[in-house]
Amino acid sequence: MLTRIQLLTLFALVVCSTTYLNAEETRPNFLFVLVDDLGWKDLGCYGSTFYETPHADRLADEGMRFTQAYAAAPVCSPTRASLMTGKNPARLGFTGHITAILRYRYPPMGRIIPPQDNMLLRLEETTIAEALGEVGYVSANIGKWHLGPEGHWPTDQGFDINKGGWTHGSPPTHFFPYENPDKEWNPSIPTLSGGEEGEYLTDRMTDEAIHFIEQNRDRPFFCYLTHYAVHEPIEAPESITAKYELKLKSDSSQKNAEYAAMIESVDDGLGRILDTLDRLALTENTVVVYFSDNGGLSRVTNNAPLREGKQFLYEGGIRVPLIVKWPDHIEPGTTCDVPVISHDLFPTMMEMAGRDTAKFADLDGVSLLPLLTGSGSLPDRKLYWYYPHYARKPGSIVRDGDFKLIEHYDPPSIELYNIADDLSETNDLASAQPQRVQQMRADLDTWLTKIKATRHTANPDFAGVVP
Repeated sequence: MLTRIQLLTLFALVVCSTTYLNAEETRPNFLFVLVDDLGWKDLGCYGSTFYETPHADRLADEGMRFTQAYAAAPVCSPTRASLMTGKNPARLGFTGHITAILRYRYPPMGRIIPPQDNMLLRLEETTIAEALGEVGYVSANIGKWHLGPEGHWPTDQGFDINKGGWTHGSPPTHFFPYENPDKEWNPSIPTLSGGEEGEYLTDRMTDEAIHFIEQNRDRPFFCYLTHYAVHEPIEAPESITAKYELKLKSDSSQKNAEYAAMIESVDDGLGRILDTLDRLALTENTVVVYFSDNGGLSRVTNNAPLREGKQFLYEGGIRVPLIVKWPDHIEPGTTCDVPVISHDLFPTMMEMAGRDTAKFADLDGVSLLPLLTGSGSLPDRKLYWYYPHYARKPGSIVRDGDFKLIEHYDPPSIELYNIADDLSETNDLASAQPQRVQQMRADLDTWLTKIKATRHTANPDFAGVVP
């Protein structure tokens, strides 16, 4: 016969076990769709009249659309690292993107020497996949990874499945067999096997996502669908491209038919996946996040009214679309104008999954649940960017309320804009507001010191030649 203490212990174990199972049963699934290089205005729901994105528009109608969402960098790798960890790239020591041909394209010719970044996501960092795995989630990375060499690929960072993710960020080609022997540094995708003649990479990634969801419909899952599209090379099926070539003859608001076809292909895939969730009766318990890792490439898309595009510290390089759908929690068809940033999505997803964000040290992001559910507001805060690299102009940013200060490092200059009044960043207020400039520059320096960022240095060999 069990003693009273043994009975109490057994009862406690049963209660804890039941509580865990109930919590697990109500944990939402996560479908995170990350589109590479998608511009802020490249969706119908964000104002495009040229690109056709009915499924992303449907997602916005069923969830919340953010008008001031930001990538943590104007290029892909640092933003992706911030998504995975909830930390600013400067804190991670990963502010530059992994270059295709050479890890560092220097010795530099400019005024600064960029920091010798980690150029990878360290294994010591806790990723979304690892954090969700601790509470029973199965996870898959489907598509682009671009967060480090072999040994730092998705399955080394907590993902159970990896289809197509590896060191490099652009595919050799978007068509099967996904090989290009002329690209010595990136001749094929070693983590993607099989396929058939004529297969398009975006469609293949969609197929893999659907297969993963079907196979894991009975347990909580995290499907990280990270398309290689709409990144270069700009390639798309001829049948879709032809439609936009015809459209360009009467609509000059955009410039590249193949790019438009790539966007439509991504959107078609999104529609197929949303239909899959409906078919499997998973829609009501699935959070869908739709995001881009940086602004649109100006060579192929018109980012107006935003200034510039990918690689630049102006709004066109860092402001991106963000849509979140969570049935019964987010009011359909809502819009949020609060500035948010990529590293906010880690703590947001942790709270959605019932995890205590206090368990994760040094988070720079904050949970967006108060905004998503309409239950409150975010704490007052400034947003920071540190991009001391020569893709374009190296520099840093602080956004404080409606004011945005950009400090360029080469050539040295300061720009100040009121984003609320001047979205296109055409009216530089730096000379008219010297005290604000001084305070915001001091904020930047204090922040960089606080997070122990690896800083750039002056180039002692600078000879007046700008890269």
